[in-house]
Amino acid sequence: MKYKELIIEDFLSKLSSTESMPGGGVAAALVGANAISCALKVCNLSLGKEKYKDYEGLIKESINTLEENRKKFLDYMDEDAEHFKAMEEVYKLPKDTPLEKEKRKEALANACLVCSDTPMKIIENAISTLSIVSHLVGKTNVSAASDLKIAELLLKATVHCGWDNVEINSKYIVDANYQNKIAEIKKQVESVKI
Repeated sequence: MKYKELIIEDFLSKLSSTESMPGGGVAAALVGANAISCALKVCNLSLGKEKYKDYEGLIKESINTLEENRKKFLDYMDEDAEHFKAMEEVYKLPKDTPLEKEKRKEALANACLVCSDTPMKIIENAISTLSIVSHLVGKTNVSAASDLKIAELLLKATVHCGWDNVEINSKYIVDANYQNKIAEIKKQVESVKI
């Protein structure tokens, strides 16, 4: 099953169920895709309008990048769910003996690393897209300015939702290089104020 292909009502039903997936990472990616759709609406409402002809090149370039970034978010929905399978495998491991507990602890660290990968991509994509949206302000259809503002707010929420998914896993990750990467991402997230 591909979450990005579900009917909205079916997706929301699954999201609110007791199933392990979809979860917050999948929801964050969908919020990012929604944000981009709002920005694309503003761009499309601005194309071919005399008032915005000086920005036509910027708008067309933005549309191309926004469409690529929206596709990434949609792909991240299913990627995040796929990565969570590593965590589900950890939950199945025995934990009765000291050796089993140690093996489970190692497996948990690896699973958390895997489960942090997609949320980190979600954060990076949202921050990158925020930059595009900010360049469109004042250069696109003023009648749809609220849609651009909504895109910005949703992208900021996407950044912070992605971070929550990284942060919950980070305490179990022992890989020093990955911890450094997490620290860098955290700085970027902190610069995005809602």
